[in-house]
Amino acid sequence: MQSSTALFHLFFTYESDLPAGCGFAHFGSAHLLWLGILAAGGALFEHCFSHRNSHWRTIVSRILGAALVLLIALRLLILQRIGHLTVYELPLHLCSLAGILCLLHACTSWDWLGQTLYALCLPGTLAALLLPNWNRYPPLSFISIQSFLFHGLIVLYVLCQLRQGTIHPQLQYFWKPLVFLIILVPPMYLFNQHFGANYLFINVPEPGTPLEWLAGFLGNPGYLFGYAVLVLLVMRIMYLLPAGHKESAPG
Repeated sequence: MQSSTALFHLFFTYESDLPAGCGFAHFGSAHLLWLGILAAGGALFEHCFSHRNSHWRTIVSRILGAALVLLIALRLLILQRIGHLTVYELPLHLCSLAGILCLLHACTSWDWLGQTLYALCLPGTLAALLLPNWNRYPPLSFISIQSFLFHGLIVLYVLCQLRQGTIHPQLQYFWKPLVFLIILVPPMYLFNQHFGANYLFINVPEPGTPLEWLAGFLGNPGYLFGYAVLVLLVMRIMYLLPAGHKESAPG
């Protein structure tokens, strides 16, 4: 009984209260297993999705979007229950915002949302899955499970919309995700400065990421220049990929 109780408390234990050495390594066995499960499950889901009619796919897309927002709400609820819902745990990182954008896109099919999800949020989410900053948690803790599922569902949503044709990546609309960033970044930077937060990693480079490497020779805030160049380069590459090379404009 005691071991079961201890396991339960560790499942919901916040990062700062975890014992040392209970996390998982980047590209270690636990990390690779999670990626394999997400890839296999996503491939199966996408295969089923592609063989359904348009009405069914629209309904499922909205369910996926709603599931993402529910995962955000569940995380906030758990953090509140364990006493760690603070200004530093708000859904203001790019991936958290992407989950909300997925639901909005599923309900509206607005093109600027689709362009932003494809060129900006998809590569950001993939980067988070490859270099997760929740690896301080046990691989089967609530935060790890929620984070892997959440990021995996974002990738799945975008891929399904590419398959359905409700996301039409086109280089001529490169400016749409740029406008999103221009609107988002300045107030987020000021918010971070005021509260000592680091949403979007624009105030402090995230350890173990290319941002830390950029800060090593550009300093802080000098690394932000390299950060901006990196984001623009990745977005440009996304539009050079087959999925982003379309001839016709969206209707």
